[in-house]
Amino acid sequence: MTVIALSKQKRQVIIDSLISDIGKDTFSNGFSVDDFSVSHGLTKQSIYRYLSSLEAETIISKQKEGRKNKYRLIDTSFHFNYPLPNLSEESVWKKEVRPILQGIADITMSICDYVFNEMLNNAIDHSEGSEVDISVFINAYSVTFMIKDDGVGIFSKIAAAMQFDEKRYAVLELAKGKFTTDPKKHSGEGIFFSAKAADSFAIFSDEILFSSWNLKEIEQPDDLPVSLPSALHCGTVVCFVVFRDNATPISEVFDRYTQAPDDYGFTKTLVPVRLLEHGDQKPTFVSRSQAKRLLARFERFECIELDFTNIEDIGQGFADEVFRVFRNEHPNSKIVAINCNQRVEKMINHVTRR
Repeated sequence: MTVIALSKQKRQVIIDSLISDIGKDTFSNGFSVDDFSVSHGLTKQSIYRYLSSLEAETIISKQKEGRKNKYRLIDTSFHFNYPLPNLSEESVWKKEVRPILQGIADITMSICDYVFNEMLNNAIDHSEGSEVDISVFINAYSVTFMIKDDGVGIFSKIAAAMQFDEKRYAVLELAKGKFTTDPKKHSGEGIFFSAKAADSFAIFSDEILFSSWNLKEIEQPDDLPVSLPSALHCGTVVCFVVFRDNATPISEVFDRYTQAPDDYGFTKTLVPVRLLEHGDQKPTFVSRSQAKRLLARFERFECIELDFTNIEDIGQGFADEVFRVFRNEHPNSKIVAINCNQRVEKMINHVTRR
């Protein structure tokens, strides 16, 4: 039997693939030596040798779970604490955070730069807190950030500004974009674009979790890889993850929702309809009052994509208010329904044919 030695480049491809699959396993519980063996045409013995090498280099760790080994990427963690008054997010980024990210690709670095500065600035300008805790977790696959302040919870602040009866309604306004409680200083774009730029993004406050996932080829999980506190009595925690192999420039993220290449006017938004009843186990979408809450501030956009993923049905009054009444009253704002099942699509067609 002839043994063909693999080239250095081929070996590196296998190592990178192993790191990627183990990294994805943190999110999707999907890494399997058997599957990896089949997909890469390698024996399981050779894969175990690669895994042992990564373990020896302290890139991964191995833990016994039942009869199988469970592999995890090893994080290097950094923690910082600052008083909030007069804090400069740019100074923290340049002096503390950017230096620990050496070796990160330029595209990944630019995403971390944008999201980190936007979220720390929000804590400085909006939280009314006294201090902020920052944690950074770096492994061979991803960079994870947690920014926690001790101020007014973000959902409480939005609910008060919008005079909402329930704080959970604030989640929908964040998802729409163009919302800020301080319009003189902020445009209300930071959270919207940060949630789209990071591979995963979450805000936890007032015992409410808002999460946005942009993971490729990974089923969206229920929780973040870094655990958020089960109860937060004051303040806000922002957690976001950027994969080190992210190949989407931040400019491309802006292009999706602006009038690029002519300018960067924020003219398009994407809103998951399920956030209208955020927290309900079996939400229903039937009333005109629900539709009006969904439609609030839509006139500020030229194009609104409504994502009906996991929405089983909608009522006639709800559909009529969104797809006929609003369209007639705001001809310059285009509403597009995406990811509809047959029942939802049938109801939309029913009201638009009238």
